[in-house]
Amino acid sequence: MNKTKILLAPNSFKECADSVKVIELFEKYLKNDDLEVLKFPISDGGDGYLNTLSFNIELKDLIYLISTPYNNSKFNCNIKYDRKNKIIYIESAKVLGLEIIPLEKRHPLYLSSKGLGELLNMINNSILAGEIDVNKVVLGIGGTGTNDLGLGVCSIFGMNLYDIYNNDLKIIPKNFSKTNNIIWSKPKLEFEIECIVDVSNPLLGEKGATNLFASQKGATKEEIELLEIAFARIYNVLRNNELYDLAKSNYGAGGGLAAGLSIFFNSNIISAFDSMINDKSLIKKMEQADIIITGEGKFDETTLIGKGVSAILQIGKSLNKKVFLCCGQIDDNLILELNGNMQIIQLNKFSTIDNYKLNFEKEVENACKIIVQAIS
Repeated sequence: MNKTKILLAPNSFKECADSVKVIELFEKYLKNDDLEVLKFPISDGGDGYLNTLSFNIELKDLIYLISTPYNNSKFNCNIKYDRKNKIIYIESAKVLGLEIIPLEKRHPLYLSSKGLGELLNMINNSILAGEIDVNKVVLGIGGTGTNDLGLGVCSIFGMNLYDIYNNDLKIIPKNFSKTNNIIWSKPKLEFEIECIVDVSNPLLGEKGATNLFASQKGATKEEIELLEIAFARIYNVLRNNELYDLAKSNYGAGGGLAAGLSIFFNSNIISAFDSMINDKSLIKKMEQADIIITGEGKFDETTLIGKGVSAILQIGKSLNKKVFLCCGQIDDNLILELNGNMQIIQLNKFSTIDNYKLNFEKEVENACKIIVQAIS
Protein backbone atom coordinates (compact mmCIF):
# COMPACT_ATOMS: atom_id res chain seq x y z
CA MET A 1 0.00 0.00 0.00
CA ASN A 2 1.39 3.38 -1.04
CA LYS A 3 1.85 5.92 1.70
CA THR A 4 0.17 9.32 1.56
CA LYS A 5 2.84 11.94 0.94
CA ILE A 6 2.47 15.12 2.97
CA LEU A 7 4.63 18.14 2.17
CA LEU A 8 5.33 20.45 5.08
CA ALA A 9 6.03 23.91 3.63
CA PRO A 10 5.27 26.47 6.35
CA ASN A 11 6.61 29.95 6.84
CA SER A 12 7.74 31.09 10.27
CA PHE A 13 5.25 31.93 13.01
CA LYS A 14 6.47 35.29 14.28
CA GLU A 15 7.71 35.27 17.88
CA CYS A 16 6.84 31.53 18.09
CA ALA A 17 9.02 29.42 15.84
CA ASP A 18 10.85 29.67 12.53
CA SER A 19 9.80 27.46 9.64
CA VAL A 20 12.34 24.73 10.42
CA LYS A 21 11.07 24.43 14.00
CA VAL A 22 7.45 24.49 12.80
CA ILE A 23 8.23 21.54 10.52
CA GLU A 24 9.76 19.64 13.44
CA LEU A 25 6.58 20.11 15.47
CA PHE A 26 4.22 19.08 12.66
CA GLU A 27 6.37 16.03 11.90
CA LYS A 28 6.31 15.06 15.59
CA TYR A 29 2.51 14.95 15.69
CA LEU A 30 1.96 13.52 12.21
CA LYS A 31 3.68 10.23 13.08
CA ASN A 32 1.67 7.64 11.21
CA ASP A 33 2.66 4.48 9.36
CA ASP A 34 0.47 5.50 6.44
CA LEU A 35 2.13 8.89 5.98
CA GLU A 36 5.40 9.93 4.35
CA VAL A 37 6.55 13.41 5.31
CA LEU A 38 8.34 15.65 2.80
CA LYS A 39 9.91 18.89 4.01
CA PHE A 40 10.46 22.29 2.42
CA PRO A 41 10.67 25.14 4.96
CA ILE A 42 10.00 28.49 3.33
CA SER A 43 10.98 32.03 4.15
CA ASP A 44 10.12 35.24 2.39
CA GLY A 45 13.15 37.04 3.81
CA GLY A 46 11.74 37.68 7.28
CA ASP A 47 12.03 35.74 10.54
CA GLY A 48 13.81 32.41 10.11
CA TYR A 49 15.42 33.28 6.77
CA LEU A 50 18.90 32.07 7.77
CA ASN A 51 17.67 28.82 9.33
CA THR A 52 15.69 28.07 6.20
CA LEU A 53 18.75 28.62 4.02
CA SER A 54 20.86 26.42 6.31
CA PHE A 55 18.33 23.61 5.86
CA ASN A 56 19.40 23.22 2.21
CA ILE A 57 22.82 24.91 1.90
CA GLU A 58 26.10 24.36 3.76
CA LEU A 59 26.82 27.72 5.39
CA LYS A 60 29.39 28.99 7.89
CA ASP A 61 28.45 31.18 10.84
CA LEU A 62 30.07 34.60 11.13
CA ILE A 63 29.51 36.93 14.06
CA TYR A 64 29.91 40.71 14.14
CA LEU A 65 29.38 43.14 17.04
CA ILE A 66 26.91 45.86 16.02
CA SER A 67 24.65 48.53 17.53
CA THR A 68 21.04 47.97 18.49
CA PRO A 69 18.38 50.05 16.69
CA TYR A 70 17.50 52.01 19.84
CA ASN A 71 20.86 53.22 21.24
CA ASN A 72 24.59 52.59 21.03
CA SER A 73 24.56 49.35 23.01
CA LYS A 74 26.08 46.42 21.15
CA PHE A 75 25.09 42.82 20.48
CA ASN A 76 26.55 39.87 18.59
CA CYS A 77 24.85 39.47 15.22
CA ASN A 78 24.99 36.15 13.41
CA ILE A 79 25.18 36.00 9.61
CA LYS A 80 25.89 33.16 7.18
CA TYR A 81 28.79 32.73 4.74
CA ASP A 82 28.59 30.59 1.61
CA ARG A 83 32.30 30.20 0.94
CA LYS A 84 31.81 28.19 -2.26
CA ASN A 85 29.63 30.79 -3.98
CA LYS A 86 31.20 33.84 -2.27
CA ILE A 87 27.92 35.03 -0.78
CA ILE A 88 27.03 36.48 2.62
CA TYR A 89 23.43 36.04 3.82
CA ILE A 90 21.88 38.45 6.33
CA GLU A 91 18.48 38.23 7.99
CA SER A 92 17.19 41.74 8.70
CA ALA A 93 15.07 40.43 11.58
CA LYS A 94 18.28 39.43 13.38
CA VAL A 95 19.78 42.89 12.84
CA LEU A 96 16.79 45.21 13.18
CA GLY A 97 13.97 42.91 14.29
CA LEU A 98 11.54 43.08 17.17
CA GLU A 99 13.49 40.35 18.96
CA ILE A 100 16.34 42.88 19.31
CA ILE A 101 14.11 45.70 20.57
CA PRO A 102 12.60 45.66 24.10
CA LEU A 103 8.88 46.43 24.32
CA GLU A 104 9.46 49.83 25.91
CA LYS A 105 11.79 50.82 23.05
CA ARG A 106 9.40 49.95 20.21
CA HIS A 107 8.80 53.47 18.94
CA PRO A 108 9.94 53.60 15.28
CA LEU A 109 10.20 57.41 15.26
CA TYR A 110 13.34 57.02 17.38
CA LEU A 111 14.82 53.84 15.90
CA SER A 112 17.67 53.57 13.40
CA SER A 113 18.92 50.94 10.97
CA LYS A 114 22.50 52.04 11.67
CA GLY A 115 23.41 48.55 12.94
CA LEU A 116 22.93 47.17 9.44
CA GLY A 117 25.20 49.90 8.09
CA GLU A 118 27.85 48.92 10.62
CA LEU A 119 27.48 45.28 9.60
CA LEU A 120 27.88 46.03 5.88
CA ASN A 121 30.92 48.19 6.64
CA MET A 122 32.51 45.44 8.75
CA ILE A 123 31.89 42.86 6.03
CA ASN A 124 33.57 45.19 3.53
CA ASN A 125 36.57 45.59 5.86
CA SER A 126 36.80 41.80 6.28
CA ILE A 127 36.93 41.42 2.50
CA LEU A 128 39.63 44.08 2.18
CA ALA A 129 41.64 42.36 4.93
CA GLY A 130 41.45 39.06 3.04
CA GLU A 131 39.50 37.34 5.84
CA ILE A 132 36.60 36.37 3.56
CA ASP A 133 36.10 36.19 -0.20
CA VAL A 134 32.70 37.70 -1.03
CA ASN A 135 31.18 39.36 -4.10
CA LYS A 136 27.53 39.44 -3.07
CA VAL A 137 25.54 40.16 0.10
CA VAL A 138 21.97 38.85 0.10
CA LEU A 139 19.71 40.52 2.62
CA GLY A 140 16.41 38.93 3.58
CA ILE A 141 14.09 41.83 4.41
CA GLY A 142 11.15 41.28 6.72
CA GLY A 143 10.30 41.31 10.40
CA THR A 144 12.08 44.61 11.02
CA GLY A 145 11.29 46.87 13.95
CA THR A 146 12.65 49.98 12.23
CA ASN A 147 10.86 52.32 9.85
CA ASP A 148 13.58 54.71 8.67
CA LEU A 149 13.89 54.16 4.91
CA GLY A 150 17.35 52.70 5.45
CA LEU A 151 18.78 56.14 6.15
CA GLY A 152 20.33 54.78 9.33
CA VAL A 153 22.36 52.43 7.12
CA CYS A 154 23.46 55.42 5.06
CA SER A 155 24.51 57.36 8.18
CA ILE A 156 27.37 54.90 8.68
CA PHE A 157 28.63 55.69 5.17
CA GLY A 158 28.60 59.47 5.53
CA MET A 159 25.05 60.63 4.85
CA ASN A 160 24.05 63.95 6.40
CA LEU A 161 20.61 65.53 6.80
CA TYR A 162 20.27 69.31 7.21
CA ASP A 163 17.33 71.49 8.20
CA ILE A 164 16.37 74.82 6.64
CA TYR A 165 18.95 76.58 8.84
CA ASN A 166 21.69 74.18 7.73
CA ASN A 167 21.78 72.45 11.11
CA ASP A 168 22.96 68.85 11.07
CA LEU A 169 20.10 66.51 12.05
CA LYS A 170 20.37 63.17 13.82
CA ILE A 171 19.25 60.55 11.29
CA ILE A 172 16.10 59.14 12.88
CA PRO A 173 12.53 59.39 11.50
CA LYS A 174 11.54 62.00 14.11
CA ASN A 175 13.79 64.46 12.27
CA PHE A 176 12.86 63.56 8.69
CA SER A 177 10.04 66.12 8.53
CA LYS A 178 12.60 68.89 9.32
CA THR A 179 14.93 67.83 6.50
CA ASN A 180 15.71 70.43 3.84
CA ASN A 181 18.81 68.91 2.26
CA ILE A 182 20.47 65.50 2.01
CA ILE A 183 24.19 65.08 1.39
CA TRP A 184 25.21 61.66 0.12
CA SER A 185 27.91 60.00 -1.91
CA LYS A 186 27.58 56.29 -2.72
CA PRO A 187 30.42 54.33 -1.08
CA LYS A 188 32.62 51.90 -2.96
CA LEU A 189 31.83 48.45 -1.64
CA GLU A 190 33.52 45.20 -2.61
CA PHE A 191 30.18 43.46 -3.10
CA GLU A 192 26.78 43.95 -4.67
CA ILE A 193 23.67 43.95 -2.48
CA GLU A 194 20.62 41.87 -3.28
CA CYS A 195 17.41 42.22 -1.26
CA ILE A 196 14.80 39.48 -0.87
CA VAL A 197 11.54 41.22 0.05
CA ASP A 198 8.57 39.63 1.78
CA VAL A 199 5.93 42.02 0.48
CA SER A 200 5.39 44.02 -2.70
CA ASN A 201 3.81 47.21 -1.49
CA PRO A 202 4.54 50.89 -2.14
CA LEU A 203 6.51 53.18 0.12
CA LEU A 204 3.76 55.75 0.72
CA GLY A 205 -0.01 55.80 1.01
CA GLU A 206 -2.72 53.64 2.53
CA LYS A 207 -0.98 50.42 1.44
CA GLY A 208 2.50 51.78 2.11
CA ALA A 209 5.24 50.75 4.50
CA THR A 210 4.06 52.88 7.40
CA ASN A 211 0.30 52.51 7.23
CA LEU A 212 0.40 48.74 6.78
CA PHE A 213 3.18 47.73 9.13
CA ALA A 214 4.23 50.45 11.58
CA SER A 215 1.59 49.42 14.12
CA GLN A 216 3.21 45.95 14.24
CA LYS A 217 6.47 47.70 15.14
CA GLY A 218 4.88 49.46 18.11
CA ALA A 219 3.85 52.79 16.56
CA THR A 220 0.70 54.48 17.86
CA LYS A 221 -1.87 56.01 15.51
CA GLU A 222 -0.33 59.46 16.08
CA GLU A 223 3.17 58.13 15.45
CA ILE A 224 2.02 56.45 12.22
CA GLU A 225 0.78 59.81 10.94
CA LEU A 226 4.13 61.42 11.82
CA LEU A 227 6.07 58.61 10.14
CA GLU A 228 4.05 58.99 6.94
CA ILE A 229 4.76 62.73 6.93
CA ALA A 230 8.44 61.98 7.57
CA PHE A 231 8.67 59.59 4.60
CA ALA A 232 6.83 62.06 2.35
CA ARG A 233 9.28 64.81 3.29
CA ILE A 234 12.34 62.71 2.47
CA TYR A 235 10.71 61.64 -0.79
CA ASN A 236 10.10 65.26 -1.78
CA VAL A 237 13.66 66.29 -0.92
CA LEU A 238 14.99 63.46 -3.07
CA ARG A 239 12.57 64.27 -5.88
CA ASN A 240 14.01 67.77 -6.04
CA ASN A 241 17.49 66.32 -6.48
CA GLU A 242 18.00 64.87 -9.95
CA LEU A 243 20.79 62.60 -8.70
CA TYR A 244 18.28 60.09 -7.33
CA ASP A 245 16.20 57.64 -9.34
CA LEU A 246 12.89 57.54 -7.50
CA ALA A 247 11.60 54.84 -9.81
CA LYS A 248 13.50 52.63 -7.36
CA SER A 249 11.60 53.94 -4.35
CA ASN A 250 8.42 51.91 -4.69
CA TYR A 251 9.51 49.26 -2.21
CA GLY A 252 7.81 49.45 1.16
CA ALA A 253 9.33 46.27 2.62
CA GLY A 254 11.26 46.53 5.88
CA GLY A 255 9.99 49.99 6.81
CA GLY A 256 11.31 51.36 3.52
CA LEU A 257 14.66 49.59 3.95
CA ALA A 258 14.40 47.99 0.50
CA ALA A 259 13.67 51.37 -1.08
CA GLY A 260 16.62 53.02 0.66
CA LEU A 261 19.09 50.31 -0.31
CA SER A 262 17.85 50.47 -3.90
CA ILE A 263 18.06 54.26 -4.13
CA PHE A 264 21.34 54.81 -2.27
CA PHE A 265 23.27 51.56 -2.94
CA ASN A 266 21.75 50.46 -6.28
CA SER A 267 20.79 47.13 -4.71
CA ASN A 268 18.75 44.59 -6.64
CA ILE A 269 15.27 43.86 -5.30
CA ILE A 270 13.84 40.35 -5.67
CA SER A 271 10.34 39.36 -4.61
CA ALA A 272 10.24 36.22 -2.44
CA PHE A 273 6.93 35.40 -4.12
CA ASP A 274 8.44 35.47 -7.61
CA SER A 275 11.44 33.49 -6.40
CA MET A 276 9.23 30.72 -4.99
CA ILE A 277 6.82 30.62 -7.91
CA ASN A 278 9.82 29.81 -10.12
CA ASP A 279 11.66 27.53 -7.68
CA LYS A 280 11.95 24.22 -9.54
CA SER A 281 12.89 22.22 -6.43
CA LEU A 282 9.84 23.53 -4.55
CA ILE A 283 7.52 22.78 -7.48
CA LYS A 284 8.97 19.28 -7.78
CA LYS A 285 8.30 18.59 -4.08
CA MET A 286 4.75 19.90 -4.43
CA GLU A 287 4.16 17.69 -7.47
CA GLN A 288 5.32 14.64 -5.50
CA ALA A 289 3.01 15.40 -2.56
CA ASP A 290 -0.60 14.28 -2.19
CA ILE A 291 -1.27 16.87 0.52
CA ILE A 292 0.41 20.17 1.32
CA ILE A 293 0.52 21.86 4.72
CA THR A 294 1.51 25.52 4.85
CA GLY A 295 0.83 28.51 7.06
CA GLU A 296 2.27 31.37 9.10
CA GLY A 297 1.57 33.27 12.30
CA LYS A 298 -0.96 35.74 10.93
CA PHE A 299 -2.68 35.47 7.57
CA ASP A 300 -4.01 38.86 6.54
CA GLU A 301 -4.06 41.23 3.58
CA THR A 302 -0.27 41.61 3.74
CA THR A 303 0.12 37.87 3.04
CA LEU A 304 -1.50 38.36 -0.35
CA ILE A 305 0.94 41.05 -1.51
CA GLY A 306 3.93 38.83 -2.05
CA LYS A 307 4.56 36.69 1.03
CA GLY A 308 5.72 33.10 0.75
CA VAL A 309 2.52 31.38 1.86
CA SER A 310 0.60 33.04 -0.96
CA ALA A 311 3.08 31.49 -3.42
CA ILE A 312 2.48 28.02 -1.93
CA LEU A 313 -1.28 28.52 -2.23
CA GLN A 314 -1.00 29.63 -5.84
CA ILE A 315 1.22 26.71 -6.87
CA GLY A 316 -1.01 24.28 -4.95
CA LYS A 317 -4.06 25.58 -6.77
CA SER A 318 -2.38 25.24 -10.17
CA LEU A 319 -1.43 21.63 -9.33
CA ASN A 320 -4.92 20.90 -7.92
CA LYS A 321 -3.45 19.74 -4.61
CA LYS A 322 -5.29 19.43 -1.31
CA VAL A 323 -3.90 22.18 0.94
CA PHE A 324 -4.21 22.65 4.69
CA LEU A 325 -3.67 26.29 5.64
CA CYS A 326 -2.67 26.37 9.32
CA CYS A 327 -2.22 29.83 10.81
CA GLY A 328 -2.21 31.35 14.24
CA GLN A 329 -4.80 33.87 13.13
CA ILE A 330 -6.63 34.39 9.85
CA ASP A 331 -8.37 37.62 8.92
CA ASP A 332 -12.09 36.89 8.81
CA ASN A 333 -12.45 39.09 5.74
CA LEU A 334 -10.11 36.82 3.77
CA ILE A 335 -11.65 33.45 4.63
CA LEU A 336 -14.25 33.81 1.88
CA GLU A 337 -11.46 34.36 -0.64
CA LEU A 338 -9.70 31.16 0.40
CA ASN A 339 -11.88 28.64 -1.35
CA GLY A 340 -11.18 25.69 -3.58
CA ASN A 341 -9.35 22.54 -2.52
CA MET A 342 -8.27 24.00 0.83
CA GLN A 343 -9.00 23.44 4.50
CA ILE A 344 -8.37 26.27 6.94
CA ILE A 345 -7.18 25.61 10.49
CA GLN A 346 -6.81 28.51 12.92
CA LEU A 347 -4.54 27.51 15.79
CA ASN A 348 -6.00 30.10 18.15
CA LYS A 349 -9.42 28.42 17.89
CA PHE A 350 -8.29 25.50 20.02
CA SER A 351 -7.55 27.35 23.21
CA THR A 352 -9.19 29.65 25.70
CA ILE A 353 -5.85 31.44 25.77
CA ASP A 354 -6.21 34.54 23.63
CA ASN A 355 -2.58 34.45 22.57
CA TYR A 356 -1.95 31.12 20.81
CA LYS A 357 1.79 31.80 21.05
CA LEU A 358 1.75 30.82 24.72
CA ASN A 359 0.64 27.30 23.84
CA PHE A 360 2.03 26.90 20.36
CA GLU A 361 3.11 23.24 20.44
CA LYS A 362 -0.27 22.16 21.81
CA GLU A 363 -2.04 24.10 19.06
CA VAL A 364 0.09 22.34 16.42
CA GLU A 365 -0.76 18.97 17.98
CA ASN A 366 -4.48 19.79 17.76
CA ALA A 367 -4.10 20.87 14.13
CA CYS A 368 -2.38 17.59 13.29
CA LYS A 369 -5.25 15.60 14.79
CA ILE A 370 -7.68 17.41 12.47
CA ILE A 371 -5.43 16.79 9.46
CA VAL A 372 -5.04 13.07 10.19
CA GLN A 373 -8.80 12.67 10.65
CA ALA A 374 -9.49 14.53 7.41
CA ILE A 375 -7.21 12.33 5.30
CA SER A 376 -7.99 8.97 6.97
